[in-house]
Amino acid sequence: MAKKGSGRRPGGQKHFPRAARISSLVREIVGDYFERVDDEELGLLTITGVEVDNDMNKADVYVSLLGDELPDEDVLELLEERHRKPLQREINHQTRLRKTPEVVFSFDHGVRAGSRIDEILRTIGPIGADEDEVSSDDDTDPEA
Repeated sequence: MAKKGSGRRPGGQKHFPRAARISSLVREIVGDYFERVDDEELGLLTITGVEVDNDMNKADVYVSLLGDELPDEDVLELLEERHRKPLQREINHQTRLRKTPEVVFSFDHGVRAGSRIDEILRTIGPIGADEDEVSSDDDTDPEA
């Protein structure tokens, strides 16, 4: 028998809080929903995370968008107007929770910041290489 408060259930299964299990399930549902929905205005939308609070009132859906076709505010408005209610219906239908959390979309700016850092690092070049070496390596013919 497992000790009280050990974080393990009898049989060796690890105990996860209910909110974490629901968050994982909602993330799958949200991902499946956006795979089926073809919204050209959204472009390459990525669901980077979902967090459902402990009282199941709110589900924060973190998104990232490749490209800068639309400003962040317009994307969030588009998601709110077109996709929030159908997505909540889908969550309600698939989870059969007593209370369906309200979906709130937010941007995950970490992905965009990471892309920007990668871009800056590419322009700097390899560590220890002189600027002349980097630019001359690009100009040389590998066959010569």
